[in-house]
This record gives sequence, structure tokens and C-alpha cells, in this order.
Amino acid sequence: MDVFGTTITAGTLIVQYLGARSGFSQEAKSLKARLAWDLRVLSIVRDYFDKRRLSNANHSLPPDDAALLEQTSEYLDLLVTINRSVWIAKRSDQRDMEKEAREWTERFDVRVSGLPQELRIAIPESLDETSPPPVLKSSTRLRDFISSKSQAKKEQAQAMLLRDTDALIREIETMDDISSLPLQYGEEKLIFSSRTVSSNILQETSEFDKLVQEMVELAAAMGYLDHATGIRLLKVNWYLYFPARKQFLFAHVPPYDVLSMMTLEQMIGYDPFPNTEVTLNRKFKIAYKLAEAVFFLHTAGFLHKNIISSSVVILHRISSQGSEGGSPMLLDESYLMGFDLIRSAEATTYKEGTSRAIEYTTRNMRDFDIYQHPDRLQESDIPRYIKTYDVCSLRVILLTIGFWVPLSRVASHISVNDRSS
Repeated sequence: MDVFGTTITAGTLIVQYLGARSGFSQEAKSLKARLAWDLRVLSIVRDYFDKRRLSNANHSLPPDDAALLEQTSEYLDLLVTINRSVWIAKRSDQRDMEKEAREWTERFDVRVSGLPQELRIAIPESLDETSPPPVLKSSTRLRDFISSKSQAKKEQAQAMLLRDTDALIREIETMDDISSLPLQYGEEKLIFSSRTVSSNILQETSEFDKLVQEMVELAAAMGYLDHATGIRLLKVNWYLYFPARKQFLFAHVPPYDVLSMMTLEQMIGYDPFPNTEVTLNRKFKIAYKLAEAVFFLHTAGFLHKNIISSSVVILHRISSQGSEGGSPMLLDESYLMGFDLIRSAEATTYKEGTSRAIEYTTRNMRDFDIYQHPDRLQESDIPRYIKTYDVCSLRVILLTIGFWVPLSRVASHISVNDRSS
């Protein structure tokens, strides 16, 4: 079987015809050059399968490959069947044929193979051929960490623990508020996220020890994130426990110089619709980047479990120049934080964080419950947390961004005791 043989032969005739016209038509000259390259690539594909066929003992391809290639060949032969009067009369058909031939070469993913050997060698695959893209590298590292042995996780976590904490704690206590301003610590500006320990969990208990283990493993996992991915999740550089506030603090070094921070909830509250200065494009970017961060976590085997407007943090920074090369301007970038509950999919989900329960009876419904899937609001027999519940919470966030009004205004008619509302 001469795979694509008729296609290439007929296509070559069309190229010759276009060549005859190229002397008086710039369009024909351009089309001839493009189609010639596409036919060259298809020739490479044909030669590859011919060599593969001849290398087999019975000089035949596997049945599935042979059937698929036969169907493809028949279609491509039909695509370039020449009716000379039609080709001469209809230039649009020539353009359409060249476009589809190009699409086929892209489908085979072999366009580079159409280049001469010496030129292919001159084009590097990447600056570092051994290094995958940052987003793939981070995702792979996270998955590997999740699947690694417990002892390996402990060793990685211990390496990230800040042991001499007295000086830093004094800085935090002096500054008091580390939620809206970065902390200058040495030569670095730090941003902190936290996990507050329930007052029901006492130190030197098995429950506290279990929580410690999960928090340190979380810190170690988030240490594999890479700012180069563009995913809006901040890498954890190190962590500590702050006994006076009963908090685990996770320290992040932001990817740029940050002036201040605020939550998405605060940002909307300060500048609500209809008199908002936030453009539709900025809202879309916030929504898109948050969704991207959630699905990155899911791909890596993590669930967030705490996606609410206060766990989305907006970092304000100054650009070097304005959009038209003028004076510097204020930019904001959204990041998914809320490390109160984020952990691997297999880890425990604590009731105080993800259902209406126990010591959180005074909590306002819209502060958390409105973001939850109805299955998570049951008083008993609460199902295990799954990705669907994260997506449900994300949906509420996206609606909030769409309305760009405080959730209290949107949900003011919802009653805690009346689920039908």
C-alpha cells in the first residue's frame, strides 16, 4: 500500500499549476510555497509508515493502523482530486485545500520533520531539553510527594521548619497586623497564611499531634510550587507554630514587591457594583486564575476545602510603567490561599471547618455555609469531601465576582434555618 501516494502526486501537480500562475499572481506564489511544504511533510509521513511496514516480518502494518491509514489516504486523495477547470475557476478551493492539508500535517505533529535534517538540528527543543515546563514539574513533584513514604514527608517537612522563631514572633507582635501588609524580615518581605487551631484541641494530645503532622506535610507539599508556573498559589518557604495565637504560620516570599494585601471580600466591599472602578477584564482575569489554581490542585491530588471569598487574597503591586509607558500604576493579582483546610484528598476533613457544627454555632451562614455543597451541610452522615465540593464553592466565588457586590447583599434573603430559601 502506497500510503498517501495519490495525494502527494496530485498535490504535486497542483503545485506545478500554481507555479505556472505565480509569475503573474502573488497569491498563487504564496499558496504554492505553503502547499509545497505541506506535501513535503506528508511525504515524510508516508516514508515513515513504509519503513515501519517493511521492517515487520510479514511486511504489513497492524490491522488497526492499516485500516486507519487506508481511510485517511482515501480521504486525502479525494481532497486533492483535480478537475482542472474547477481549480482554474475557483481560487477559494485552492486556499481551502492548502488549509486542510496543513491541518493534517499538524494532526500528525510532524511539521518539523519536513525541514532538512541540518535545520532540524539547529532548532533546539527548549533552552533546557531535560527540564519539563514549570507547571508540569510542580504538579509532578506534588503528586510524587503525596505518594512518597511517611518518613520522607517528615524529613522534607522538618527541613522547612523555622526553629529559631523568637525574633520573628517579636516582629509579628510588633507589627500586629500581618494580614494587610507584608512583613519586612531581614532582606525579604514575607506574606503569611495560617491555620488556626481549634480551642477544643489541646497541645500534647494525640489530636494535636495528628494536626501538626498534617500541617507540616501541607507546608512541605506547598514548598514544591514554582512561581514560574503562573499558577496563583504561593509557594511556602518555611513554617512555624505561634503558640500565643494557636496558629500554624506559613511564610511566603511573593514573586514581586508587594505593597499591601486584601481579601477578595474586602476588595468587593470597598468598591462594589454599580460604581466600581474594576474593569470587566480584571474581573475575568481574577475568575480565570482562581479556577486555574483550583484545578491545578485537583490535578496534583489536593483538595482545598475552604474556597470562600476571604481565602482569595489580592496582592497590590506597583508596575514599573503604565500601560502606555507613562507613570507607574497600581496592579493587583489574585491568589488562592486560605490554608486553614487545604490538604491532600486522602487527609481528614475537620467538621469545624466544613459543616455547620459544634463550636461554630455563632458563625454567620454566609461566612462559610453558603459556599458549601448541600451534602456538606447535613447534621450527620456527612459524606467524604470530594472535588465536586470544591467546584461548588468555586462556583459561588465566580458568581460573586460576576455580581461584584458583597455576598451579604446577594444572600440577605437566605435564612440559616430555612434551607428552601
